[in-house]
Amino acid sequence: MNFFLVQQKLEGIRIRRLWKGISGLILLLSLSGMLTTFVKVHSTSTFRGYVTYYNDGGNVPQSDVYITISDAWFNILGVTTTDKQGYYSLSVTLNGNSPYYITTTHYRWESEFRTVYSGGTYNIELDEGITEKIAVFFWASDACNTEKTINDYIDILDKEGYTKFFKFKDSENVVADCQTIDIYERDIDTIFVYVFGHGLHDNIHGHSYTNFSITGSTIYSNEFRGYLDKWDAPRKCLLVESCYSGDWADDFAATPYLAMSSADEFHEAKYYQSWVEGDFSHWFFYGISIKKLNAVKAFYFAIDNL
Repeated sequence: MNFFLVQQKLEGIRIRRLWKGISGLILLLSLSGMLTTFVKVHSTSTFRGYVTYYNDGGNVPQSDVYITISDAWFNILGVTTTDKQGYYSLSVTLNGNSPYYITTTHYRWESEFRTVYSGGTYNIELDEGITEKIAVFFWASDACNTEKTINDYIDILDKEGYTKFFKFKDSENVVADCQTIDIYERDIDTIFVYVFGHGLHDNIHGHSYTNFSITGSTIYSNEFRGYLDKWDAPRKCLLVESCYSGDWADDFAATPYLAMSSADEFHEAKYYQSWVEGDFSHWFFYGISIKKLNAVKAFYFAIDNL
């Protein structure tokens, strides 16, 4: 082999060794980068914050909101719910597919999306709530067999699209109970209020009043109107099953109310089938559930069947 061929062969060996060294260095650097990226990306990050909605001039906590953390490809990394204070905290392992999304889900609110790049504190204010039908029951347990009756009425309203029910049995603080509704309801909701108790008419003050059991609250019709006026709902329906309850209808004779009473201010209300439920209420809910009438027509249907 001549010198030129030997030199060429040696140069080839050096080039291959050099390339092999460079390749090894590149591979080592690549692995180092991958290792560094792996450690950085696949770390546990915590997302936390409060979920609220704006109502009556302030932010109100919203519980039971589903919080979902997902990556840029919408792979779900973790799910939790807010507590009674509207607080959530969720630790997830990030996978490098950023950005990440925080999504809120609640049957009463439009979903909210927040784009983030790491864990941290993210407070969310809900907006554009979904219209809800709310039913509120005030009743005296010693007026009749109302526990089963109230549940029967709830079943009927459930079929009519009502989704939230408040039950205030033998209420001892009607003001506080009404404030509970005030906090919950919004200016896009429909509210049906059912009042059932021992009623009388106050000739001196000119208003009817209802008592919720012996130890419960006594509430005058005009006072109750003041509490409900604070509610933002644009549609409020009131049915009062009580003796001498005519002034309830009179005191609520204004927009946005539809008010009905089972008696006028001079007569007692009647029972249906001996102390089972109010006669007027029976026929009203019969008209709603069986006859498929709206509230106004169900009112006249009940009147005709008394």
